[in-house]
Amino acid sequence: MNERQRLLKLIQMYDFAIKDLNLYLDTHPGCAAALQYFHKYKELSAKAYDQYIKLYGPIIPKQVASTEHWTWINSPWPWERSAN
Repeated sequence: MNERQRLLKLIQMYDFAIKDLNLYLDTHPGCAAALQYFHKYKELSAKAYDQYIKLYGPIIPKQVASTEHWTWINSPWPWERSAN
């Protein structure tokens, strides 16, 4: 597994945990431990996204930071086989 694949896998894992905790907190809003885990994984996810974007470019269009060139069209895109 290369670095790009590793980062995408981390992003998927963190985002899954966030969604799972979101659903749990919807039914257990007073659970302080779950809320603490939610914020932990939210921070880990943000760091993984930032690292991926810095190294390989945006994953989704709203992550394009350039004001001079539309970098979203730069290949390969995360879902293309050549990116993995």
